[in-house]
Amino acid sequence: MTPNGTAIRAIRVVRRMSLRELARLTGLDRGHLSRLERGMAGASEASLHRIALALEAPVDDLLRAEGDPAPPPPPGRQVPAPGTPEGELFHYTPEEAARWLPWSASWIRRKARLREFPHNRGGGQITLTGRDIEEISTLTAVRPEHAEPPDQSPA
Repeated sequence: MTPNGTAIRAIRVVRRMSLRELARLTGLDRGHLSRLERGMAGASEASLHRIALALEAPVDDLLRAEGDPAPPPPPGRQVPAPGTPEGELFHYTPEEAARWLPWSASWIRRKARLREFPHNRGGGQITLTGRDIEEISTLTAVRPEHAEPPDQSPA
């Protein structure tokens, strides 16, 4: 079961329920619920049932089907490639950066929070510039070992 944090938040907002109130009704930590809504944490089946009960919604409405793609970028947002002059200082969301990096958006957020690679955190949002993506790609690229060929001369 993969929780759909966007759906959980949307239902909570429609119900005019604060995150604090949802935490109180479910007995779950408010910070965990916040991370869950942002796609940065998972939830057990029992936790999802408690959330569904508190939100008065079917559990199926709180799940993301396996293989569902990440939400598309906002309409009208032109996303240049990181290696281009336009992309060098462009700020990519983790979802956009995932197109060029070998991780999902949630892993990019996690690695950024753990300070495993360069990123920006303006206004509480994690973004990566084209320069950051290029640097990360360079740091994580698999490089062949440069070994000298064995000496082929007769002994």
